[in-house]
Amino acid sequence: MRDPTDTGRSGPPRLGLALLGALVAVGLVAAVVLALAGGDESGARPPGLRGDALPEGLAGAPAPRIRLPAARGGAVDSADLVGRPYAVTFLYTRCPDVCPLIAQEIRAALEALGPDARRATVLAVSVDPAGDTREAVRDWLDRHRLHGELRYLIGTREQLEPVWEGYFAAPQTPGRPESAHTASIWLVDARGRLRAVHSAGRPLDPADLAHDLRVLLAEA
Repeated sequence: MRDPTDTGRSGPPRLGLALLGALVAVGLVAAVVLALAGGDESGARPPGLRGDALPEGLAGAPAPRIRLPAARGGAVDSADLVGRPYAVTFLYTRCPDVCPLIAQEIRAALEALGPDARRATVLAVSVDPAGDTREAVRDWLDRHRLHGELRYLIGTREQLEPVWEGYFAAPQTPGRPESAHTASIWLVDARGRLRAVHSAGRPLDPADLAHDLRVLLAEA
């Protein structure tokens, strides 16, 4: 997982310079890293949710906007999802291990929601713009039996980078299939606020993800 204090060549994460500065000022950047890695030092959970708590200043902040093409056609603008909770994760089709596991966990969580799954949205953002072609993504979705439940978003590096930065996500390194990328599932409520994050780099109980989506649906 990328350290959010490392701006690289593309500038700071798009949660906003003011917010990033505030996080640095109060020493919470480390807490962001801990939350994305699987929880803060206290093991705190947001009220009513089973995901990991985000640090003060990030919890409840507006979710970074996502505007990207969808592999199955059309485009997604997260601004259009107001009134509908959604989850955000980061995948790539050539991933040999973690991404297929995340796919299984998300599918199981949506199945556990039953008819309510139609009221939630899962956005998967590519971290491999070169490899995640429309055809590759469609084949991948078919293999993992994700038909309509998950919107897999693709694009050029220039299109994807603002989303990676906004969610502290690391892209897949070209030519290095073994390189690590961010394995997290963020939860955004119906008002477009960041509420919690599940670490997908360790076994995730789909029941926990389903529970949290059900809570956010009840709030909508």
